[in-house]
Amino acid sequence: MPDGCGLLDCLRRGERDKHDTSRTDSRVSDEPNGGAGSADGKSGRVRRLEWAEVESVTGGFSSRVIGQGGFSTVYLASLSSSRLGAVKVQRSSERLLRVFRQELDVLVSVRHPHIVRLLGYCDEREEGVLVFEYAANGDLHERLHREREGGPKRAPLPWARRMAIAFQVAMALEYLHESRDPAVIHGDIKASNVLLDGTLDAKLCDFGFAHVGFSAAVRPAAATTAARASARHVMGSPGYLDPHLLRSGVPTKKSDVYSFGVLMLELVTGREAMCAETGCRLTAAVGPTVSEGKVADVVDRRLGDVFDREEAATVGALALRCTNASPGLRPSMADVVRVLQEKTSALIAAVGPKPVRKTVS
Repeated sequence: MPDGCGLLDCLRRGERDKHDTSRTDSRVSDEPNGGAGSADGKSGRVRRLEWAEVESVTGGFSSRVIGQGGFSTVYLASLSSSRLGAVKVQRSSERLLRVFRQELDVLVSVRHPHIVRLLGYCDEREEGVLVFEYAANGDLHERLHREREGGPKRAPLPWARRMAIAFQVAMALEYLHESRDPAVIHGDIKASNVLLDGTLDAKLCDFGFAHVGFSAAVRPAAATTAARASARHVMGSPGYLDPHLLRSGVPTKKSDVYSFGVLMLELVTGREAMCAETGCRLTAAVGPTVSEGKVADVVDRRLGDVFDREEAATVGALALRCTNASPGLRPSMADVVRVLQEKTSALIAAVGPKPVRKTVS
């Protein structure tokens, strides 16, 4: 990459050529060095990067690590003199390369204000690289629980903001389930996969476990035995994982709905999806109280009395519907969006996110 040229400038090179203004669908450009990527989403194209460019924006991978897990490391990157990004570098293995390809395939095909935006990728080496927009406020898990884990003390997320985040994630899931053809099942909805930008708006991320196309409630009988045999290999996160998915091995839209229900309980109570000390699931810990209509008894104590009891009751009841043991009795994400929009519209409007039902790429 030339000296003095930020990655963001390189990503925008394709935007300067306006000869073809009709192409607005999400496409991957296989041309390195300015093949066609737009960083602002106007063209919707994602640029293929050279390894040297990735090294440059991460300072040779010496920049601050802003995320780390068993499968990947995320580095803070300087895309230009005034803009930051996040560079996710996958561990090197044949299986993780498939995960990288799967995530890349999904991300280049979706576009929604509450799904993290992919700016570029690099597949020159076994370590797959994805370059994302930067979320200045980290992830929702950190924001809700870091203080309890010994992090710095900070004001709790206000009730209105929690409702806005729930609504934004619900809209993103509705888009994946209902506006994509074939539908996209996220497969790993949890607080740490919800990023928060500079204004605390939600950005759903991490599509490594996503599934495309299969959305039936029950797998065909001929495949049932194989599905059960593979159930022990189901990927997901403790506390959020649909028990029915554990038994069947078949991810569906309703698996995402279950995980979203747990996320709503987490936002209401301020508790983690799985208690580290006892191993108790949040659904088991607060479900009976919520089902008795006593949601106010389990609302995050850090909020004091600064929450809407009627909204808490509505969201609590909706969370129980989402986490019903029977997938067939769970609402669709379209139903969830409708309820949240009707019951929490005043607070959502006050906070800022606009009730855009769907975004079609």
